[in-house]
Amino acid sequence: MAYTSGDTILDDHYNDFATSVNALWGTGTGDRGYGESTTVSSVSAGATITAAQWTTLLARMNSIASHQGSSITAISNPSAGDTIAAYTALATNIGTIDTNRLTPTARQSVANTNRDNTTTFTGTLTFNHKWAWGSENQARYFFNAGGRLSISGTQSGHGSDSKGNQWANLLSEVGTYYVNAQTSGKSGGSGSPSANDTDKGYHDLTSTYVTCFQQYEDTGPYTANYVVWQLRTQDSGASVEANCLWVDAAADSSYNKSIYTNQDRVEGTHRMTFGHEKHDTTYVADNGGTITETGSASHSSDIRLKTNIQELAVVEGLQTYSWNYTNGIEGTFSGVMAQDLLGTQYEDALLVDKAGYYMVDYNKLPVDCVKH
Repeated sequence: MAYTSGDTILDDHYNDFATSVNALWGTGTGDRGYGESTTVSSVSAGATITAAQWTTLLARMNSIASHQGSSITAISNPSAGDTIAAYTALATNIGTIDTNRLTPTARQSVANTNRDNTTTFTGTLTFNHKWAWGSENQARYFFNAGGRLSISGTQSGHGSDSKGNQWANLLSEVGTYYVNAQTSGKSGGSGSPSANDTDKGYHDLTSTYVTCFQQYEDTGPYTANYVVWQLRTQDSGASVEANCLWVDAAADSSYNKSIYTNQDRVEGTHRMTFGHEKHDTTYVADNGGTITETGSASHSSDIRLKTNIQELAVVEGLQTYSWNYTNGIEGTFSGVMAQDLLGTQYEDALLVDKAGYYMVDYNKLPVDCVKH
């Protein structure tokens, strides 16, 4: 029998409503579920539905709607002894809060983690960051209740050289890339990104990295320089990983590099900022648990990507070299060879990128092993 004003209210009707509300309020599945434990109890076949049970159901719906900022039709709580009648707005209200389930009315302040690299920069910088929850369900609750991740970068402390200024300009224009439950995309900044996916939310990501964002510098002579943000999920959905590249692909100036080195190298602090914002907990508790964050900042340094390799000085037992890259990045660079670190006390400075090439976190090496 349909749930219509004037009909007899069956336990099946009530249980259907309770199931729909619990899918949003409780554990749920996929992009439904806030993780609350105070779910609505079902009633047994043939049992009387009490005023208290209706009141609990309506209270959960009102809490969900308030969390979202959804406008639903007000339904007064019944009292014991009242004549029970169908609430004609009930199904419509449930439809509204289900449609708006991933949109919070407010979030908490952002918690940021900075990943810095202070090595003189030309070539490619790689920043890795991982947000990890205690379980896949906790990650779901974080996003389903309105939590989001953010990615942005800055360049500072480089003086007034043209390349440093243009890297700072590019990162300012990039703005902030947000990752929500089902949506993503750039916010703020300026310019025209060559890639800006708006549908790479948490529930859309897989265990394979996907390029979500890319933007090039828009002012000469360094218009070939660009940034790339890549994302994936890991640990059966219990974590999100970002792989962020700064690629200095532009041909450097025609100045004599032995004199005008600041034209072609960027000093200072190269920073990526990785943030997370939890939902406001006025109406829905924080069921996402603690978010553990790890990561690194490194330079590509695999011997398989290098040519014209020449030995330089030995620094604290480490052989340093000069080289050119084989992947189209112009210029001569110096530093260590990633494979030389295997089996040494500096092996913890090694990382592996998604293509299987070694990278080196120079912040974990002696200061005189600076890469130029």
